[in-house]
Amino acid sequence: MRKIKNFLALLTAASIAFSFVACGKENEEATTLPTQAENIVTEEAVTEPVSEETTAQTVTEPYTKQETTTLKAEQEKTTAGATKPAEIKPQTTKAQTTKPDATAPSSKADIIKLYNTALSGASTAKPGYSKTVNTTMSNINMGALSKISAVKEVVGDFLGEGKTSSTVKKGSFDGTSLVKSTLKEADITSATCKLSSDKKYYTVEITVKNETNPLKKSSALGRFTKDYKDVDEIKSGMSEAGAKVESITVKTSGVKITAKIAIDTNRLVSLTHTFKMSASLTNVKYSIAKVKTATADLSTTVSYSDFKY
Repeated sequence: MRKIKNFLALLTAASIAFSFVACGKENEEATTLPTQAENIVTEEAVTEPVSEETTAQTVTEPYTKQETTTLKAEQEKTTAGATKPAEIKPQTTKAQTTKPDATAPSSKADIIKLYNTALSGASTAKPGYSKTVNTTMSNINMGALSKISAVKEVVGDFLGEGKTSSTVKKGSFDGTSLVKSTLKEADITSATCKLSSDKKYYTVEITVKNETNPLKKSSALGRFTKDYKDVDEIKSGMSEAGAKVESITVKTSGVKITAKIAIDTNRLVSLTHTFKMSASLTNVKYSIAKVKTATADLSTTVSYSDFKY
């Protein structure tokens, strides 16, 4: 009897244990089933085809109107860049980065201004330079006086015959050896200006009008050079030599200026003056000799070079 009770108690305990196991399994299935359902729904949502309308909405809705416009512009830019060849920019050469080529002045007024400015700049800068003056005398006709060598030397001296060379140091500008030009348009008959082949220099050529008795203080010749003897100086020189003269007439011809000027600095590089003078003296008396008329021709070349600024 006692054994039967024990068997029943054991059987009851086994039944209760089996019930707990069964309930646990049912709860586990209830817990896992919703997860599987969710997975099924999710996969369907992913694999479901999306319409063009939905795609358009998906693309455009996150952007504002301004952002959409910007995006469209960037897309057009990308498309244009893909279809159009790249623009090739010309290489910048030295000529494009330097100053434009100089233009030579052509009018008389402008050429005179160019020359006068260069001489004015020299008077300020006071450059050093080398200078040569060469005056030759020809066609001398002095009658009886021509037989006296001393007279010929005196005449040559007061007319300025001879050759001199000098070197002027920088800072020694005196306004006489190299004149600060004050030429006027009315003083000249022609003027030209040309560019050198390398376009670094102007070559100026000015032809000055012919004059009679050009004084250094008030003549075209005197406005650009002092390297000649004017009438007043000839009379004074003859007087000092013991000679007397009634009248003197000096006429100029072939007066020409040639100057080379640096374009960038407007400074003189070289300068040449050439001119001719014919002198006529009346009633010349020297010592015991006397002639009614004495004439001579003179040719002068003045050259400046080796300017040092």
